[in-house]
Formats: sequence, structure tokens, C-alpha cells
Amino acid sequence: MTHRTRAHARVAATAAAALLLLAGCGRTGPEFGPVLTLAAGGASNPTVAVDPRTGTVYVAWVGAQPGSADVYLARIERGEVGATVRVNDIAGDAAPHEQAPAQVAVAPNGDVLVLWQNNTPVEGRRFPASDLRLARSTDGGRTFEPAVTVNDDAGGLPSSHTFHDIAVAPDGTVYVSWIDSRERDRVRAALGITDEGGHGGRDGHTAADGDAPEMPSSDVRVARSTDGGRTFEPGVVVARDVCPCCRTSLAVAPDGTVLVAWRRVFEGDVRDIVVARSTDGGRTFSAPVRVHDDGWVIPGCPHAGPSLALDGEGRLHAAWYTGREDRQGIHVAASLDGGASFGAPRPLLAGGWVPVSLVRLAALPDGAILAAWDDRRDEQHRIAVARLDGSRVRVLADDLAGQAPAVAASGGTVAVAWLDGEAVRARVAYADAR
Repeated sequence: MTHRTRAHARVAATAAAALLLLAGCGRTGPEFGPVLTLAAGGASNPTVAVDPRTGTVYVAWVGAQPGSADVYLARIERGEVGATVRVNDIAGDAAPHEQAPAQVAVAPNGDVLVLWQNNTPVEGRRFPASDLRLARSTDGGRTFEPAVTVNDDAGGLPSSHTFHDIAVAPDGTVYVSWIDSRERDRVRAALGITDEGGHGGRDGHTAADGDAPEMPSSDVRVARSTDGGRTFEPGVVVARDVCPCCRTSLAVAPDGTVLVAWRRVFEGDVRDIVVARSTDGGRTFSAPVRVHDDGWVIPGCPHAGPSLALDGEGRLHAAWYTGREDRQGIHVAASLDGGASFGAPRPLLAGGWVPVSLVRLAALPDGAILAAWDDRRDEQHRIAVARLDGSRVRVLADDLAGQAPAVAASGGTVAVAWLDGEAVRARVAYADAR
């Protein structure tokens, strides 16, 4: 019996009890339709968005072929899957990554925006450089304009711009967040450092002269576009000392407050989730607030970023994974003051051994929150979808094979997409969520 099997056996009863507790409130909520297959193979993690005006569902993913990768978009209308469209105008201008998937969003006017990273190999470096690319569709995702580059240093010193997210404000302003390594790479280049280091808060390295000066950390940046994604202003540095391989998450409140979450590296290799906010349209950000003092000590990247969502009453919800042994699993916490502080977390997946897992949140039309996460405790990975309504957690589905789910909701439409092996699946509910 393997360690994994023994560990799972030890916690099986506890985990089962936790699942029964979650399901005890009933399985009411949106009634999902049948499983739809959007890509049969070669795909990486999908993301999903819903047009608030029409209920059209859009799912984006990166599809890889030998030697290249492209971004694809499928639309779902009234349960029917439309033709798949390649988004990137430059063939091969994409790269698959679990924590940096192609992100899709819909603007208030119906424009479809898709954001992704590409990769550029750099001699002497273990990891490639990357730029963030964004393409816009004004005809419901049927065609896309040529992509623009979001990060303002493109064409300069090769660096990493990845682990991104996108959000559109009610006034149509487009915000993009990411983890940026340009300052670290600038110092590395000045010192003649050629070997890419590890994934710590301060990246390791080997200097040409044998010295080992402390490198600048990667930083979180947010850039905005006030013209619908045609151009972007230079990115604003939100914070440094970030975990360089966990995705960021963005949300925009009805009053225009911009919120961004990431995993920060604290003293002693503690890596916990924090949130910063901007009340001036993304020009400046507050000091980050710790969502919860997990105190998870890990000398490396867990590749598990947070997810944010705002409910109908303006409460901010944050979900995340922690590997701390006494509270291992996926948790969610709410803020009643716009991200200035957070209440006590509650578990979504917990009860003993829980490996690194991914979670996503979305606001339901009636003010509740939809949560989706993957359960990787067995060899057969599965995803779960639940409705969070106050202190109640109602499991809507927990038997879908796959991992890395994404969720979206608007009006009377609720959608979930996930990766099943290398296939992209989706389910959609069109009745009002109750």
C-alpha cells in the first residue's frame, strides 16, 4: 500500500463525513444540463464567461500540438455548442500552463476578451520568457482582432509576465493582473547570472563571479485599458515578495473598487493569501491584507492561487488552498468591508490529507456564491460544484471526472467548465439559480 493510499484510507471516514455535512443542506440550486465536450484532446485548463445580456457562454483554452500551441474559444447558446475559433492571429503564439490558462471575459457591451501568455525560450535559462497577449471580439466571439501585448516592456529584456487574470468594470474599463519578473531579471542580467534559480520568494541563482547577492523578488502588477482592450497603460506595481508561481485573481466591485489577490511570501517561507484594493481605478493600491493566517511553511511554489468573487450585497469572498497540516484543504472566507478584513474561514474540502487542489468562485444572480474545486485525493480526480449561501454549503455536483474547474454566472445562466484528461467539458444551467 502506498503512502498516498494509506493517507487516504486514514482520512476516508472524516472526508466522507465532511461531504455528508456539505450535502446535508440539500442539492438545490441551478439545474445543470448534460455534459458538453468542447475539445476532445490536446487541451489545457479552460476558463469560462457569460454574456450578461444574452446568456451566451464562452469557454477558452490553450490547445497544444507538437512544437506549438494556440488559444481557442467555443461558444454555447441554449445548450448548443458552436464552432471553435482560434483566437491568436499569430500561429503558435500561446503556451499552456495550469496556473496561467487563457482567460476569457465579457464586457458590459458584449465584447469578448481573451487573455493569454506566450513563451519565448531564452538561452541559459531554465524557464522561458513570456508576454501577455489580449485579443478582442466585437461579434460574439466569431472573429477576433489582432492581439495586443499587455505588458509595457515587451521587446526589451526578456522576462516573465504570467499567472494572470482579467476583469472588466461596470464602466467597461479592462483590468489585467499578473506576476512580473522584470526587476529580478534586470538585476540578474546586470550581474551576469545565467542559470535560472528556484521558485522561492527570493529566486536562487549563480553569479558569474561566485557571489550570491539577494535578488529582487517578482512583483504583482495591474494594468488597465480604458478603450475596451485596444491599448493598455503601463502596469502598476501592487506589491513585491510574491510567490512567483501561483496565479493572481481579480475582481471589480460595482463602485469600481479593484481587488487583487495573490500568494505572498512572508518571513520564514510562509506562503499565505493576501488581498489589496484600489479605490482610484487601479492607479494605486492599498497595503495587502492577509485573508487568513494559515502560517503554511513551504520552501517552494505550490502552484495554487486564490479566487475572488463579489456577491450581490457587495461582500468579497476569497477561496484558496493551504497545505498546513492541521487545516489542509480548500477554504473560503468573506469580507464585509470590501477586503479591509476577513472573517473566519470555513472548509470546502478538508478532513485529513488533501493534496494541492484548485478552486474557483463566481457570483450567482441571486447574491449567493458558486464554488468549484477539484478533489485530487484519489487517482481518479473529480470536481465538485457547490452553492454558498450565507453559512450554508449546498453541493450541486461532486461526481464529474476531471480537474481544474472554472465557473461563471450572469442573469439566468450558470456555467462550469473543466479539464478531463486533455478534453474540455462544460455544463450549463439556464434556469434562474435559487
